[in-house]
Amino acid sequence: MKKIILSLIVSIITVVAIAQDYAKVTLFYSMTGKMEDAKKEIDAIIATPKAQDKAEAYLWKLKVYSEIYADSNLYAKYPDIEMQAMEAFNKYKSLDNSLKLLKEEGGIRSVSLLYSASFNYGRKNFTDTNWEKSYQYFKLAEETGDFINTNNLAQNKINIDTVTVLYTAYAAQNSKKYEEAANYYKKIADLKIGGSDYEDVYRYLLDYYTRQKDVENFNKYLVIAKELYPNSNSVWAQMEMINMNQNTNLEDILNKYRQEQTQGTLTEDKYINYAETFAGPDKSQLDKLDSLKQIEIKMAAADAFAKAFATTPNGLYAFNTGVIKYNMYGILDERYYSYRGETAALKAKRAEIEKDEMIYADTAAVWLEQAYTILKAKTDRTKSETNSLNRTVDYLANIYLWKRDKSKGVNPKDYDKYDAKYKQFDVEHNKYK
Repeated sequence: MKKIILSLIVSIITVVAIAQDYAKVTLFYSMTGKMEDAKKEIDAIIATPKAQDKAEAYLWKLKVYSEIYADSNLYAKYPDIEMQAMEAFNKYKSLDNSLKLLKEEGGIRSVSLLYSASFNYGRKNFTDTNWEKSYQYFKLAEETGDFINTNNLAQNKINIDTVTVLYTAYAAQNSKKYEEAANYYKKIADLKIGGSDYEDVYRYLLDYYTRQKDVENFNKYLVIAKELYPNSNSVWAQMEMINMNQNTNLEDILNKYRQEQTQGTLTEDKYINYAETFAGPDKSQLDKLDSLKQIEIKMAAADAFAKAFATTPNGLYAFNTGVIKYNMYGILDERYYSYRGETAALKAKRAEIEKDEMIYADTAAVWLEQAYTILKAKTDRTKSETNSLNRTVDYLANIYLWKRDKSKGVNPKDYDKYDAKYKQFDVEHNKYK
């Protein structure tokens, strides 16, 4: 019985002692505003074994430390006090899951101070391009702001503090913390937040998941991006093709192109994206294909440029279609001359090649003349269009010179026709500036 009474007396004395200690902290914190004195008192309390499992002790530490953190003059004396405040905050939460003391003893102000001070310090460092510091401050602001929103501690509940999340993501991105930036951007994207201020969020995520070869997440955010920003479909189509190029082999891309053609889902932008992919594929991938498949890929590029031209008669589309055909003509012409000799077999081989060569030359001429007509008529040509026009007349001159020579002594009428065509384009060599 005496032992029980003694234990009760010790417990009462301990409670009274702690209460007396908190009274000093309260005096400095609430009455005099001497936060450094309050810090000394709470530090002394926390150092005692009796306070190690007391939620109130850590709440007081949070309260005092957050006030010092929010005072820029005091903060300069205690440069890491925000991290100690967060440690106290996390310890408090582990001891009081209900947050009862936090709500009843003014702890909400302390969390709010951690949020607002961190945001302000983060913004200052952001303006000064101190990206690492800015990120650390905004990260703390985002964490405490999320806690406030999640636990309904603010007067007006919001799903997400988009401004803070964006700043945190920007700072992470500029600090080259690309994964961290993606994780913050996802918070916005997962809520399908749209508007002109947020379009770059989706561009970043699509680019990030392309580089990470994460097809599942890429497709997830591509769907959302298309839904929120239908006017940027050309951008999404291009990013989709970039992702496909980096994560899919050429044969699968070719099959997908044909599948989309059959389904009728290809737009001008998609045709151009496919065309550019097939026209300039990754060399390591192209080298894995046999020669026939390589030709098939090149012809798919010409087909896609031609289909794009059918939707919009752009001179460059016609030029690119013609160039691909012209290049095939050139390859065959080199092959033709590799079979020199007067044997029947060699002559037969040359005749066979020449037949295919004529098909490509004629097709190239048709497309290049369309490009010539459109580009020459333009009064506001871009540098690329001007360069293409100059190349067009050279290619046409080469084709008609070849066709003229082939008809020499065979068909005088064709000879005269192709000679006139050759002279028409040859005289325009490098004419356009």
